[in-house]
Amino acid sequence: MTIQRLYSLPNCTLLIEGLGDTITFGQGDARLPITMVINAECRLTGYEKPISGGREFLESLVAAVSQYVQTLLSGLSMARSPQDGKQLVQLERINETTHRLNARAQGAEATGATSAITQVDLNTVQLFDLVEAIDQLLADPQTLPDLTLNLKPASRREIVKARQVGRELVPAAIGVSGLAAAAVLLSLLPVPKVEPPQDLYPVRGQTTAGNSPSPTAPPSPKPTASPAATSPSPTPSPDTKQLADTLTNASEITNAAELATLSQQLQQKLDQTWTNRAAITQDLSYQVGVRKDGAIAGYKPINPVSAENASQTPLLSLLSQQAATSEPLALFKVVFTGSGNVAVAPWQQVMTSPVSGISEITDTQQLEAILPKLTSQINQNWAKDPTFAEELIYKVRVKQDGTILDFNPENEAAARHVQETPLNKLAKPIADGNTAPTQEPVALFKVVMRPPNGALEVSPWRGWQN
Repeated sequence: MTIQRLYSLPNCTLLIEGLGDTITFGQGDARLPITMVINAECRLTGYEKPISGGREFLESLVAAVSQYVQTLLSGLSMARSPQDGKQLVQLERINETTHRLNARAQGAEATGATSAITQVDLNTVQLFDLVEAIDQLLADPQTLPDLTLNLKPASRREIVKARQVGRELVPAAIGVSGLAAAAVLLSLLPVPKVEPPQDLYPVRGQTTAGNSPSPTAPPSPKPTASPAATSPSPTPSPDTKQLADTLTNASEITNAAELATLSQQLQQKLDQTWTNRAAITQDLSYQVGVRKDGAIAGYKPINPVSAENASQTPLLSLLSQQAATSEPLALFKVVFTGSGNVAVAPWQQVMTSPVSGISEITDTQQLEAILPKLTSQINQNWAKDPTFAEELIYKVRVKQDGTILDFNPENEAAARHVQETPLNKLAKPIADGNTAPTQEPVALFKVVMRPPNGALEVSPWRGWQN
C-alpha cells in the first residue's frame, strides 16, 4: 500500500511517498515500513515549486548534501565533486552564506536537455534544515531501511591546498546533524559588529549626553529631537491568555447571514495584509473572534506550532486596540497554509462533527493507524490523471477500520473538481445528505490534493495532539 512520510523543518520539507511492506508490519513499530520509493519531494522556503524525483533522485540528494557538508566540516576544499557527471544532485559553494543546489531531471543527460536542470540557491539556515531533514530520514528505521550513506575519505590528490600530514587527516562526521554541524554551518553566517554606547562611561566634567567637551571649546548644545524623528515604540507582545479569555468569555454570534458577511470581511483583511507568505512553510491554525464591526477582538492558536509562529501572520497587526467588552463575537477558524493561502470558516461549522451522536477519535496512536489506510484507498482509486491547477482541500471522516464514511469540500476548487478525485466514488459528500447512520467513533482528516499530479497530503483535522 502507498504510504507517506513527512520530515518537516521551518525552512525545508522532505516528503517521501512509497509502497509499504505488510510482511514486516508490526515488528517493533506501529507504522508500515516504506520499502519502495514512488516519489520524493523536497520543498524549500522561498521556492514555489518543489524539487522531486524517484529513488535515484533521493539517493543523489542524500549523498550530495552529506558529502558537501562533510567537506565544510573537515575544512578541506575539494578540486572536484565525486558526483560530477553521475549524480542527479550537486552542491557548490557560491560564497560564505550561499550554497547552490543543482538538480538534473532523470534522463536529461541522455537527451542533452540543459533546461531540465533546476538551480536553487540556499542560505546557510536553509542548508542546515535540509541536512536535518535528511538525517531524520536516515534515522527512521521504517522508511527505506536499505538506504545507507556510503562516504569515503578524500584522497590526497583531491585536496586543492596541501597541508601538513598531521593536519590532513581531519576526521569528518558522517552524521552531520546535531551540535557539531550546527556550530559549523551557523559559523558561516556573518557576525554583526556590536559597538558599546558612547555614553556608557561618561567623561569627568561632561555636562551633556553627547560628546565630552574639550578644555577650550564650550560644550556642544544638546540637539532637540523633532517629533517626526522620534522612533516609534515597538508593538508590545500580546497577552495570549487574555486574548484566549476574550474568545471564551464572549457570547457567540450565530446568525448565518451575519457570519457570512463577517467571514468575507475577515478573508479580505487577511489577504490584503499578509505580505510575508513565504515565511510560513506549514499550516498554522487559529480560532479568531470578530466583532460586529469586523474588528478582530482576539485569537487563540490551535496547536503549539501555530503559537510559535503567530508573529508570521497578520493577526497581531490587525488586532483591535479597543478594550475588551462584553459584546458578542463571531468565531472563525483561520488557517494560513504553507502554500500561501488563507482559509476562513465559521468555527462551529468546521469543528462540529456533521452527524450528531458520533464520538470522535483523537488518540494519536489510533490516528496514526488509520492514516495509511485512508491514504492507500485514495492513491489506489485514481481513475485518470487530474486536470485541476489549484490545491483541493477536503475534510474526510473515517471509521476505525479505515472505511471512509463521508467527506466535505473545504474550498471552492475542491467542490468544483470533486468528480476527478477518488473520494467521489469512495464516499458521498456530506452536503448530499446521504450519510449512512453509524454509532462507531470516527476520525477527521484533512486531505489535500496538489496539482499537477494529485500528490496527497493527509493529516489529522485538528493536528497531532502531542
